[in-house]
Amino acid sequence: MPRDQTRKHMELRTRQGNYLQSAEWQELHVLTSHWQSDMAFFEDELRFIDVLLDKYFNALIDPENMDATKSIAAKLSNLKSSREMMTSRIAEHLQHIKALMTNSSSQNAAAFREEHARLEDDLTDFVKTFRAVKREIFELTERIARTEKLKHLISR
Repeated sequence: MPRDQTRKHMELRTRQGNYLQSAEWQELHVLTSHWQSDMAFFEDELRFIDVLLDKYFNALIDPENMDATKSIAAKLSNLKSSREMMTSRIAEHLQHIKALMTNSSSQNAAAFREEHARLEDDLTDFVKTFRAVKREIFELTERIARTEKLKHLISR
């Protein structure tokens, strides 16, 4: 899915108008499927971040960087756990949508829409946290890369 479409779906969180209450099951199914795709993308991003951190491991364990490294490691661990939990919740939510598409009762529909709203809010929070942690990691590795480059140039 193109990035701008993903962003559009993530922005549905604002629930403009009466979207959540009036959306058809199929629309909510498509949206939730996109969330599932987003979680797979975040998993790939987290794998890339692990590779990046492995590359700079020696510099990250340098006493000068240790506090920042510990903080980032804890945040990254929490982010991975959150992603796994969100992935599981989204898969379960898709099963609920499928069940409602075949047999919808007003009581189940209301509960589902509340569940959808909570999931949407939690997903938005996850994305905000992911972006902040990613930014922090990139800033640290960028600083380390510049320092390593300077050390390499000086030692020549």
